[in-house]
Amino acid sequence: MNLEFRYAEQFTVALALTSVTVIAHAFGMKWARRYFKRYLSLVMTRKPLKSPQTVMIVIVAIMMITHFSEVIIWALFYALRGIQPDWLSSVYFSVYSYTTLGASGISVPEHWRGIGGFEAMAAMLMFGWSTAVLASAVVELHRLDG
Repeated sequence: MNLEFRYAEQFTVALALTSVTVIAHAFGMKWARRYFKRYLSLVMTRKPLKSPQTVMIVIVAIMMITHFSEVIIWALFYALRGIQPDWLSSVYFSVYSYTTLGASGISVPEHWRGIGGFEAMAAMLMFGWSTAVLASAVVELHRLDG
């Protein structure tokens, strides 16, 4: 019986990529929070230049940019390690792994079969973090309306 942990290298790589992903996400969420705080300070002085809906659109756009940058982090790894044959395939595989769609028909070398699942795990955490930031902004906007 082979007791070798087949995913040891993938897990180690995934931890490193997840760490970079968390750093990127922290920057993105900080950007979103700063933008929202600027809006709140204008509301408090009764000089808001934007509607609450516009502010939410911008926050969601910041989050989309952040998540896409994280897809690119993983895609860079796939391209550099030759896990996918070219850059576009690397981005495609990463998008489908990150969003947990799990693109069928995309093959990866046997040794890297589990890496998409590790990317999906990291992404679920990042989506949860974004959801918490977005929910906090919505609650604050509703409090201001109240």
